[in-house]
Amino acid sequence: MYNEKPYRKPYRNAIGGVAAGIFIICLAVAIALGGISGHWFLPILFVGLAFASLIGSISSYDHRAAYGGLQGFVWFLGLALCFAVSFWPWILLPIGVSIILGALAGPIMSGMRSSVLPPANPQYPTPYQPYKSGQPYQPAQPYQPYQPGQPMPSQPAEQTQEQAPAASQESEPQHQPVQQP
Repeated sequence: MYNEKPYRKPYRNAIGGVAAGIFIICLAVAIALGGISGHWFLPILFVGLAFASLIGSISSYDHRAAYGGLQGFVWFLGLALCFAVSFWPWILLPIGVSIILGALAGPIMSGMRSSVLPPANPQYPTPYQPYKSGQPYQPAQPYQPYQPGQPMPSQPAEQTQEQAPAASQESEPQHQPVQQP
């Protein structure tokens, strides 16, 4: 009513829901196997977060988001490793892998852009206009700006010529343009 623009919902796929399901399942397994105070709770939780972040970031179809999800995947697995072995110098492993991923960010993202992910903003074809029986076929015309003296583009020429004399009789007299020599 007030806003005449059609509302479009952004495209959402089922992969984001799969990522949330993986996280919830890993949380349930972590609680069942280790309890809140158990030794395996945090490693299993971080492994679930790692896979959920990777799969969830790929669901956005954006190569930059997928690269960020890859970085998160490395860090969550590194934290899971540190909690599993209880030896914190192992944090150097995800730091090193993260540095390598940072150095190779350009080739990784260009590879994701071209092969793995579909385009983020697909170009849709023009909408199909069905043929109505009884009307002659008219191919689509390219846009041409309206010029005074021509019929309106949305009305057929026959209607504008028929309506023009009737409108001139009811309204004020129309002035003829002056021709200059």
